[in-house]
Amino acid sequence: MQNPAEVSIWSRGLASLRHDGYRVFLLGQSAALLGTWVQGTAQRWLVLELTGSTFYVGLLGMVTGLPILLLAVLGGVLADRLPKISFLMLIHFALFIQAVLFGLLVGNNLISFPIVLLLASVLGAGMAFEVPARQSLVFDLVGRRDITNGIAVHSAAFNLARFGGPAIAGLLMSAGMMAGCFFLKALSSLCVIGSLLYVRSRYAGFNRPLGKIKSSTLESVREVFVFVADHPLLSRVLAAIMAFGVLLLPYSILLPSLGRDVLGLGAREYGFMCAANGLGALAAAVFVAVYGHRGRRESWWWAGSFLFPASIIPVALSRNYYEISFFLFLSGFVMVITSTSALSILQIESSNELRGRVMGLFSTCFMGLFPFGSLLQGFVAEYAGIRLTMAAAASAAFLLSALLYLKRSRGRKARMT
Repeated sequence: MQNPAEVSIWSRGLASLRHDGYRVFLLGQSAALLGTWVQGTAQRWLVLELTGSTFYVGLLGMVTGLPILLLAVLGGVLADRLPKISFLMLIHFALFIQAVLFGLLVGNNLISFPIVLLLASVLGAGMAFEVPARQSLVFDLVGRRDITNGIAVHSAAFNLARFGGPAIAGLLMSAGMMAGCFFLKALSSLCVIGSLLYVRSRYAGFNRPLGKIKSSTLESVREVFVFVADHPLLSRVLAAIMAFGVLLLPYSILLPSLGRDVLGLGAREYGFMCAANGLGALAAAVFVAVYGHRGRRESWWWAGSFLFPASIIPVALSRNYYEISFFLFLSGFVMVITSTSALSILQIESSNELRGRVMGLFSTCFMGLFPFGSLLQGFVAEYAGIRLTMAAAASAAFLLSALLYLKRSRGRKARMT
């Protein structure tokens, strides 16, 4: 038997890719993620061009995220009850139609801000159902032993798209090909549908629910809240994730105006600025894939919960393109350490019967509260300025992480006495 010390770094870093179904699924998912980041970058710049207002860019974030807040837990219930792979294929087909329609309207100069909001809400609804089913399918495909690596490799694909997507969007937009951003997203949806067809044909067992669920939908939702309430670590992780959804993640909706109106950058520079953020996230995902097997998930989580908000403050105070790109790289790195650690903890600590619902709860906290943060920060930035808004929100998130950590420490001391 091979000594673990002799296993190469690459073998550890790519452990989850030993599973054939996961490899194929990841290829299709990588294409879909690239298309999503291209479309998301183009949407925010399009709204800024149509309205000239950070408030309306924040409203876009709210409309995109509100369906996640309202529907993600239901999406988790459906992920536990329905054939996961067929469910995911249906969702991606709906997103294909949305992207084609978006591209046609932009290409024929028929787009308007209300239509952008309507189509963005469709994307948000699709994500509300897609994310819990996708995350729980990853566990099915790689198993408990390789789940941390599977999450990290998936995160690497996500952040490679986060790096490449904004850069591609910036190049397309600067070349006058805004509509191409949305057609690219449509093509990427077809890619993931093809990969899901392969997985369904080879691994039919993964397309069946774990068993008949006798409880009602409301009872199923209640079960996951009771489970989390009885688990102190999960409660603290989700509480911090909720705060980050309101206070930290909305920094992305302020970046277009920070780049254009404060630093004087164009669409191409904005795209590459976002790409720097994605490159940092990609580097972190590779780091976790290689070293995440060492079982320090909770330690990485707490480190990230402090470093993530701390990294946003210098982004807000940056004076030029190079400074902001560097600090966005750092913030992307620590954000992925934080989110990957959180997902690993949630996946491993959840039971098989509740995993889809726990992922739905994670989606609600991580992305579902984003709309309120987006609207709030967009509104405040109109009056207090972009720099002050970003720095104040990050400082508040840092203080909340400190309070949760102190509560954890006191809880441990109480159990020891």
